[in-house]
Amino acid sequence: MSLGNGLRAGAVHDSLDRAQVQELLINCELAEIGQGMGCQMMCEGPGHLPLDDIESNVKLQKRMSNDAPFYVLGPLTTDIAAGYDHISAAIGAAEAARYGADLICYVTPAEHLALPNKDDVIEGVRAARIAAHVGDMVKLGARDRDMNMARARRDLRWKDQFKFGLFGEKAEEIRNSRYPEESDTCTMCGSFCAMDNVNSYFEENLKKGQKV
Repeated sequence: MSLGNGLRAGAVHDSLDRAQVQELLINCELAEIGQGMGCQMMCEGPGHLPLDDIESNVKLQKRMSNDAPFYVLGPLTTDIAAGYDHISAAIGAAEAARYGADLICYVTPAEHLALPNKDDVIEGVRAARIAAHVGDMVKLGARDRDMNMARARRDLRWKDQFKFGLFGEKAEEIRNSRYPEESDTCTMCGSFCAMDNVNSYFEENLKKGQKV
């Protein structure tokens, strides 16, 4: 059973007001009652929270509900990002996930402005996926993919970079649209690519049998 809320903050200045907190406590009590009856329970969380209120909100819900799953609507961390609310929400979602939120609701660029279209949904879901991963890096220690990407960048293995990226097709599309003259470098540094020059130095010294 999902326990929704009607008094969640609709603006960051309403964050953690008495109405929101009281409703959250009631939902946490209902979650414990449901758990005692053998029912799976989930609590719905806030929609707008400034960054410094997210930790306390998540921890309050988790402790008061016997660790019932917490579903957050973003949360949006500022009210002035209309047109880019998916970014504001991704910032909040990453922080919420870091502290223990279990489910993240994606927000689209059309939030507060219009009904989302297909492209809005794609952008919103992608932002939420990034946020979920960023949170899991802390909450679950999920950093293997980032290490693989770092090594692929070090070695200038572009195909592997596209493979390890969350959105490899988009990354490849951007690179191909502004392809560098020297294919094994990025478009910014060219022949002055720091990684390319360092790797060449290492390879040369390894051939000489020197330690690097």
